[in-house]
This record gives sequence, C-alpha cells and structure tokens, in this order.
Amino acid sequence: MSLRAKRKGRDTVAVPERIARGLLGVSAVTNRITKPVLSKRGFVAGDIVSRWHEIVGVELAAASIPERIQLERGARSNGTLHLRVASGAAAALIHPQLPLIMERINGFLGAGTVSQVRVIQAPLPNRIVRKPIPRARPLTAEALAEADTQIGALDSDQLRQALARLGARLKERK
Repeated sequence: MSLRAKRKGRDTVAVPERIARGLLGVSAVTNRITKPVLSKRGFVAGDIVSRWHEIVGVELAAASIPERIQLERGARSNGTLHLRVASGAAAALIHPQLPLIMERINGFLGAGTVSQVRVIQAPLPNRIVRKPIPRARPLTAEALAEADTQIGALDSDQLRQALARLGARLKERK
C-alpha cells in the first residue's frame, strides 16, 4: 500500500493513497473485475452488457441480451453481434429492429464495429428489467391558471408558460 503525504497544520501526515483519492463508485470496481471476462467473450467494452437497456431501449432489452461480439483477430470493425432472444416470437419481433440495433451499437462502440447480427434463440438469464418511467398526466387548466397568476409579469411569454407548467407540476406532486 502506497502512502501519500498530506499536510495537516504544521505536521505532515502519511495517508494511504486509496483514502487520499476519495471513494470509488461500485461500477469502477466491478468494471475492473468484469473487463477480463467480458473481453474473452468478445466484448470490446464491458459496458455493453450492463448498459444494454440504455443502448437498445427498454422494450428490446427485455426480450434480448448480447452474447458476444465476434471480430477477426486484431480487427476493430466488421464484427458480428450474437444476440440471444427468449423465444421465436421475440426473434420475429426483433428481426425488423436489427438495423436499428446495429446503428445503436455502432453509435456506442464506434462506427463500423458491428456489421452483422446473428440471433440466437435461447432462454434469457434472470435479471432485473427496468420499467420505463410513466408519463405525467396532462395538467388541468385550473392548475395552469393558478400557477400563471403566481408568476406575475415577465417579458417572455414562453418563459412565463414554462414556469407556470413547472409550478403546476411541483404543486401537483405535493
């Protein structure tokens, strides 16, 4: 364990370097552990598995999971994404979405990383699926009018309307 000198008043105190840098997030520690395992499976970035729902969307992520990315030895482009889907019905629904999935993967990993997608039909592992945030109900005219009267006069009508909507939402949540 390396020590780092830290001045405290007139005295210099030896502090372990780990503490001197501050706390690490859990993802930093898990990435260090999972990176070697995922790179053996062909994943250029381990984040592709953990952030799959962000990359392809919640609906597609609920029915699929990336198995591996197969690249030629030493190559960083023209790879094949092996995508596991839960059933034949899920494969039929995902098949028209394959160009979109490739576009999003290439946007995440870099242009041209994936040029093909192979669909594998197999059970998905048990995992927590994040549900989309429900949309807010439309605001009532009374709530908007009340918030509008509390704002007062502003030069910009757009700003006044935006503040009125915000105020009405905040009051609705209370």
